Amino acid sequence: MSENSYKILTYLKSHNGATALEVSEATNIQKRLVDSYFSAAIANKDLGYRDTTATPARLFLNEKGMQFTQE
Repeated sequence: MSENSYKILTYLKSHNGATALEVSEATNIQKRLVDSYFSAAIANKDLGYRDTTATPARLFLNEKGMQFTQE
């Protein structure tokens, strides 16, 4: 997992359900990159999901994501 992806995952461990904009502001990663990293490194690896029923969409880690550590 890239450094930026891990930053996003770490932030979400303390702020599960944050929007991409909130994550972006907290991590100094552009919002479009937060969306991209979340999809590629977190959602596609079954570590989390995007709740699109909320506006704006919220980013959540599942149990596997909450327990993930970088090796």
